[in-house]
Amino acid sequence: MNSSKCFVAVFGDPQQPRKSLVESGEYDADPRYAPFPTEPGDLMLLYCTGSYPGRFMQIPGIGVVLGTGREWVRYRWLPLKEPIPKSRIDAAFEPIDLDKFRNIRFSSHWLFEISLKSFSDTVADRAIDWRT
Repeated sequence: MNSSKCFVAVFGDPQQPRKSLVESGEYDADPRYAPFPTEPGDLMLLYCTGSYPGRFMQIPGIGVVLGTGREWVRYRWLPLKEPIPKSRIDAAFEPIDLDKFRNIRFSSHWLFEISLKSFSDTVADRAIDWRT
């Protein structure tokens, strides 16, 4: 059995054509980056950029991958009780993952792999809001 991989799914302005809301459970990344390397059971930090209304530069939840298509990833939305700010990402990510994260300025709908350590250190003491 393979262990789960960890990713960051970047959500820009959801009002763009063919873009989903972060809580929708479907991720429509930039097709330039397809096919996506996700598999069921993988974990995603769901990061909203500064162009995402009401969720400015934060991780409001975690996604557990349910399935992957040519231009989409479906996931179980697990909202956090309190969102994770970008400053925590800057402090928690390993250098190689932080370099990837800094490249989101080139695409506001991008999916990239990170280490388990970066994922774990980012969500270390955050609770999931199971009521939603």
